Amino acid sequence: MSAVNDDLLDPEIVQNPAPYYQLLREHHPCHWNERWRGWVLSRYEDVYNALHSSQMLADRITPFFQTRLSEEERRHFALTYEVLHSFVVFRDPPDHTHLRRIFARAFMPKSSATMRDVVAGYVKDFFDEWEGRDIVDLNRDFAYPFPANVIASIIGAPREDVHRFHAWADALTTLLLAGVGEEQRMDRAQNALIEFKDYLAGLYEERLRKPRNDMMSWLMEVQRNDSALTRDDVLHSCILLVNAGHETTQDLICNTLTTLLKMPEQLDLLRENPAYMKTGIEEGLRFNGPLKGTMRVAGADMSIAGKSVREGDRILLLMGAANRDPAKFRDPETFDVTRSPNPHLSFSHGIHFCLGAPLARMEMEIAFNEMLRRFPKMHLTSEIKWDPRILGRSIAPPINLMLG
Repeated sequence: MSAVNDDLLDPEIVQNPAPYYQLLREHHPCHWNERWRGWVLSRYEDVYNALHSSQMLADRITPFFQTRLSEEERRHFALTYEVLHSFVVFRDPPDHTHLRRIFARAFMPKSSATMRDVVAGYVKDFFDEWEGRDIVDLNRDFAYPFPANVIASIIGAPREDVHRFHAWADALTTLLLAGVGEEQRMDRAQNALIEFKDYLAGLYEERLRKPRNDMMSWLMEVQRNDSALTRDDVLHSCILLVNAGHETTQDLICNTLTTLLKMPEQLDLLRENPAYMKTGIEEGLRFNGPLKGTMRVAGADMSIAGKSVREGDRILLLMGAANRDPAKFRDPETFDVTRSPNPHLSFSHGIHFCLGAPLARMEMEIAFNEMLRRFPKMHLTSEIKWDPRILGRSIAPPINLMLG
């Protein structure tokens, strides 16, 4: 039995995690990672059960601020704690139920047509700019600006302000997805939150005077009919939406397209059979989804795969490993755009299932159908190098495509 490498950012693991996932699943399904100071779960059944367990707490913000920061740091980063602790993804029932209700309202059927129009408009605009060019950078010229532009527009930001959302989302993503190389990432995140919240407060005041057909107005309508919801609930929900939907969608686009470009037979199958686009997107989520894992905190003593987990222990749920578990998926190391059913865990599961999943799927479907139609000869000219992230799975730019 091989020893387990506890460096989750080891270059070999970052570049090709599949052998590491297999080692964990087969021999160490509940592994104490000394370097990360927590347990790592890798089998589908264990990860799925943890996502559904009321004893697995989603609030890992409070323990971090209470145990990892000094009293002076807690005072300094009080706004960061206030905003992050209000995110529905970091809350447990009953508070989670209350907050999810307001966030869910943003994705009611009446908003779908507005979202589809915004997505289709941006897809056309970006790909119009590709016409006549020999080489584009998939990340810089589409995947990076596209989702932030979509979400900012849906929230109700004027188009001339959309570029500001990119920097705010970057700062928060670097903090939350355990990026490396930025010692001041908490300061950067707090500065972004100050600017972001102040900007959204301006939109809020405008919508008080003149509601519009946008997400800020939809959320404020919920607030008017529910005295338990506050102005900050509305503002923080908008911040969460931008943060949750920016880099994850960016990475989903880049990860899936680069995978397909290395498998021309799968790409041809999508071109010839657009009906497979929906299953192809789900396979992209399973095979190289934007998140390798998510975190929980044990809310009680428990036993998992024969190991004694103590109350308060950190637990890393490796969805990336679960999504390639042969106990759940046939030929899990094979990318198959026709795979169905495909019960991957990339959007989480249970009460924390991603409310933005329909928007991400819509963005992918519209973008990929248009891209494959307009640029049938595109091919990859860059080497794929993955960024060192504990929770995220993203490709380092540039990602150059030859269009002709």
